[in-house]
Amino acid sequence: MLKRLKMNFNWKKLSINDLEKNYNPREAVFNFSDYIEKYKTLGKEFRKKLPCILDVSYGDTPLQKLDIFGKKTLKNASVHIFIHGGYWRALDKSDHSQLANPFVENNILYFSINHDLCPAVTLSEIIQQVNSAIIWIYNNCKNYGGDKNKITISGHSAGAHLCAMILENNWKNYYLPPDIIKGAALISGIYQPEIVLNLSVNKEIKLSKNEAIKNTPKSPKEKIPIILTCVGDQEPEGWIEQTKLYSKNAINMSSHLDFSILNDENHFSMMISFSNSEHKFVKKLINMAKI
Repeated sequence: MLKRLKMNFNWKKLSINDLEKNYNPREAVFNFSDYIEKYKTLGKEFRKKLPCILDVSYGDTPLQKLDIFGKKTLKNASVHIFIHGGYWRALDKSDHSQLANPFVENNILYFSINHDLCPAVTLSEIIQQVNSAIIWIYNNCKNYGGDKNKITISGHSAGAHLCAMILENNWKNYYLPPDIIKGAALISGIYQPEIVLNLSVNKEIKLSKNEAIKNTPKSPKEKIPIILTCVGDQEPEGWIEQTKLYSKNAINMSSHLDFSILNDENHFSMMISFSNSEHKFVKKLINMAKI
């Protein structure tokens, strides 16, 4: 799929209306609220079905909590961490619990993390909180049957951006091995936060230009064995271009980078269909996580 990474889109030349259509997912999908309601309902159902420990604190604030999904019999299992989207200012880990299902079915220990939201905190603070969550998981996953040397991560939308920022960490600054992340899946992400300064949604986010530029991911700091990137074929051209851009920047820092445009998927539908272990991209995710 890497042959499809031709770049030909300049967001700076778009009108305000076209910026909204291309970079505000809730404007691009007219019935987005139906999808969100559906995956919130699925999240509730799967928290009842799956073996889980909910709302474990990794930090000091009420939102610095994580959910842990996995069979009690796990031992030295692969570990996967998911970061939800919501343009850094909305949604919750509980809305995405259905995504744990394929990992539990495949005996992978799964963590879904929350963080404080904009504008109560800055984007830089959110990134630091996600760092803290990953460090907590690295130090504690053994207690739940996981192997700290088998960690992969994924994120959707703004969560994909946070994943990209995590991949630029110098883990030695935290007294951790530089290669603690063995694989990453970046799902329908936004990788140029500066775009948000021009969108109506920034009235809620309150992102500053300094924060946007400071937190623009470039490429992983360490070579990542596997990076998966994807977008839906029903997403706007500008949004698809974001993933092309990041994939091009990251390709030399991965032993295997796989870019996919998913058929019959929009920005929100993936958070429903990815609960199915038989989904083509989910199979790639599971294979990546089984390191």
